[in-house]
Amino acid sequence: MGFFNKIFGGGGNEGKKETSADRILRVIKEKTTTECVTLIPSKGTTKPWESKIGGMPYMPKGFDYPYEEAGSTVVTEGQAPAVAESVAAGPFAGLDGGTTTVPSAATGEAVEQVEERKLLPLRFLAQVNFSEMPPLDGFPTKGILQFYIAGENAHGLNFENPEEQKGFRVIYHEEVVEDETALLSVLPTEGVEYPDGFPVDGELRLNFEKSSMPMGGGDYRFDKLLLDAYNEANPDARVASLDRAPEDELDKVYDQLDMGGHRMGGYPFFTQLDPREYHQELKENSILLFQLDSDETDDYKIVWGDSGVCNFFIRPENLAKRDFSRVLYHWDCY
Repeated sequence: MGFFNKIFGGGGNEGKKETSADRILRVIKEKTTTECVTLIPSKGTTKPWESKIGGMPYMPKGFDYPYEEAGSTVVTEGQAPAVAESVAAGPFAGLDGGTTTVPSAATGEAVEQVEERKLLPLRFLAQVNFSEMPPLDGFPTKGILQFYIAGENAHGLNFENPEEQKGFRVIYHEEVVEDETALLSVLPTEGVEYPDGFPVDGELRLNFEKSSMPMGGGDYRFDKLLLDAYNEANPDARVASLDRAPEDELDKVYDQLDMGGHRMGGYPFFTQLDPREYHQELKENSILLFQLDSDETDDYKIVWGDSGVCNFFIRPENLAKRDFSRVLYHWDCY
């Protein structure tokens, strides 16, 4: 039978010659494959302490709901930065009409006027209850990690300082109380008018699946990895730079390294550039804390601009200390 298979092409992949792209992929996987947890949204209601996208977050009584802070909005070229006093502390402070408005900064120079508006409560994006998630090296095994972002069009994105939690907030509740009478049941965002286009609409349950993955093309470290892998896989045809390698071989490698999807840990996906690439300090955020991709099914829709993706990164030492006060937040789209 083997003889006829060789003649007529049957017998599956037996005897298939390993291509250069196959060898490159094998090197990349051997060098970089790491564990991650895939996040799987599904339509359904949840308890306040359960893992979810959208819906009602976990808010113990006395919880200080996060608000935008002055300077959190992205302004266009020629505008002055927005400045304002902080809103009052306390659960849902500032929704009584006394919220501080945001005037344009006094620079002494003629600038385009920044529109005044109230500092609004951030919108709840997602939360993960680690007791529901498969264990992942370095990550907590208990507690709830929450992600809040601004409801305006840029969703709190800060190009100048993406670690400054003014237009977004990451909050960790180490101890969790599963008693709805001890929790707040009303969001301060109810009745607040936001621009259209928030990435999530409604509530989705989050399910988990332990997985693993190699580094892919979006990561700022990938080009060097790919060059090294190419030269290791082709020792008799080494090149000094990727532009000297056969483009069709590299395309075959990229095509088999799809980094999209929702996950914690592993490697990120970007539609544009890795924000860490040109900032040495940001490169210290080496752990993908949370990624939420655009995703549309018959049951739900998650959309970041034009089919974009959102990422949160953290430094290993801060994750070890369970310190989420300094996290890199980024999202981009096509």
